[in-house]
Order: sequence, then C-alpha cells, then structure tokens
Amino acid sequence: MKNLLCALTTYPAVAALHLALVTPVHASTELEPQTKTVESKEYRYDKPFTPSASLEPKTTGIVESDETVSQRVDEATQQSTHLVKTQTHTQHLGVNKSSSDIVVSSINEFWIYESWVTLSQDIDYDGYHSTFSIEFDADTIFTRAPVYAVLYLGKNDVYEAIHVTSDFYIYSEDSTDTFTIESALVSGYPSDEYDILLELYDADTEMLVVFTDPYDDSALAYLPLESENHEFVQEDTIVIVEEHGGTWTFLTLCLLSGIALIRRASTARR
Repeated sequence: MKNLLCALTTYPAVAALHLALVTPVHASTELEPQTKTVESKEYRYDKPFTPSASLEPKTTGIVESDETVSQRVDEATQQSTHLVKTQTHTQHLGVNKSSSDIVVSSINEFWIYESWVTLSQDIDYDGYHSTFSIEFDADTIFTRAPVYAVLYLGKNDVYEAIHVTSDFYIYSEDSTDTFTIESALVSGYPSDEYDILLELYDADTEMLVVFTDPYDDSALAYLPLESENHEFVQEDTIVIVEEHGGTWTFLTLCLLSGIALIRRASTARR
C-alpha cells in the first residue's frame, strides 16, 4: 500500500515539474530610448518655400512694389517639394530651454500678430496626431526685414528645438506674408499633450526679437501628438513550440506503474 501511495504522489510532482519546465517565462525588457526624429517642410503663399541665396538687410525706406512682387513670385514659383537644408543657424537645433530663460533683445520692433496650428495624420484614430503645422504672421516696424524662426516642441515648460527655418522676409504689417512650418514626428514622441514655442530671430544680427508660447496663445498648448511609430498598436505574436519526448514517456511509465500497483493490491486482498 505504501508503494501505491508513493507512486500516486510521485506522478503529480513530476507532472508539476514538467509544466514548470515547459511553461515559457517572458522576462520584462525595458525599451531603449528612441531617437527623436522630425521631418519639416516650409511653405509660403501656398507653395513650398525655397530660400533665396541672399537677402537684403532690413530697411525703413520705401520698398518698390515691383521688388516685393518679384520676391513673392520667386518664392511662389519654386516647385521643390522638400526644403534644402542649409548649414546656417544650426546652433539652435537640439537646444532645450524654458520660457523663463528667454530674453528678447528687441523692444516693440517685431511682433507675432497671429498664429494658427493644424493637426493631421491620425492613422490609428486614437486622437493623437503625428503631423502638425503652424502658420504665423510676423510683423515689424521696418518696411522689410529678413528673419528666421526656430520651432520648439515640449511639455511642462521645457522645450526642445525641432526645426530652424530658412531666412525669409517679413513686410511691415502685411497680413499676406504668413509663413508655415509643417512637421512630421517620425520617432521618439510617445502619445501625450505637447506645447509649442516659436522664436523669431533677426537674420542680420542673429538676435532674438520676439517669441510666442502657450502663455501668449492658447492655441499652442496641449496639442495631442505622437510620433509615427506610435500610430499603430504593435502586438507581439509569441509562438511556443513544445517538443515532447522522453519526459512524457517517463510520466507514462509512472502512470502505468501506479495502475499496476493498484491492480496488484486489489489481487492481494482477494
């Protein structure tokens, strides 16, 4: 009888051991930080913007109307679909800053009259977009002034520069000289609400002349964004292949041995 009890207790123990060995254990691995990648394009007058080789310095004098028209025609007739990046003003890229750190060198010479933000590209329909554009109308006391803009993206009042524009003209208080930056977040931005900071620099002096942020314009705050690599829910498919050989044979022998012992015990009682 003792042999019978020993056999019956041995089988569950071996079976439990077998299950423990063949049950897959998936160790949790931390995802490596993703590199932040952003692709930006620039537009003006509803056309892709291509920078001029050089710009005239800012002036308070009268700008001939044909000169203004020529500048705009040259910009509008460029058919390049991608911005050719230059090596100018790259000192701003990758810089982190807070609104409280910004010091403007110009006093009432430049200002941003209005800005508009448009969200697009929400492939998985989760309410977070991977592409956005900001159009802004910058004005100045000068008849014409060459400037460039730096676009930042961040949250909790900490911003990182993601794009530096080419140099372009703004004309006094002209409402038709708006400039648009379209940015596609490729990687490195998990689903969250982000804020925009936009700085405008004097291209002549490299001095910061004006900026706008969520404190000035609520349209720049709490934008639901995510990078393209977060647009899809990625489900890992795990395939488990179990090969049964001698282990199951051993368990079968244990089971048969138990049955034989039961039959032997029953025969002995008779």
